[in-house]
Amino acid sequence: MQTVYQATKWIDAKAFVLGLILLGSLATLGCESSAAADEEMLFSLEKQDWVEIDLGHFTISVLIADDPTRQPDLNSYQESVSLNYQLHCLVGKRDETRVKAYLEERKGELSDEIIRTCRHANLVDLADPELQLIRSQLRDYTEEAIGPGTVKRFVFSDVALERF
Repeated sequence: MQTVYQATKWIDAKAFVLGLILLGSLATLGCESSAAADEEMLFSLEKQDWVEIDLGHFTISVLIADDPTRQPDLNSYQESVSLNYQLHCLVGKRDETRVKAYLEERKGELSDEIIRTCRHANLVDLADPELQLIRSQLRDYTEEAIGPGTVKRFVFSDVALERF
């Protein structure tokens, strides 16, 4: 009889531990989706304070080297592409006047950086519909020039890559 009592006690302890593990797993899963939803809500609230600034329309011609490890031969015909897009940046409302002032003073420097970045990119990066490499390098440039976190995001629209 005592053996049966000990076996029942042992099974109950295992079931209890298993129940705790299941409850912990469910709680963890519930917290993750709740945290993700909270993060999403905070991000959307933060975006409400963002202002869009038009940086202009860009048409940039880029020579394509047949071998990316060497410079193109400028004495012979080279294939080239034209990258066309409209560029905007999103900034916080409190940084809007500072960014606009910077753009009035140094719009040429920003345009030069945009052109330089595009011309140093390879064809794969230029063909990326979201232009991730260019976006990342522009972000690095503006963080150094204007200040970290000032420009929240760059937005490319009407992107077209044409070969000629």
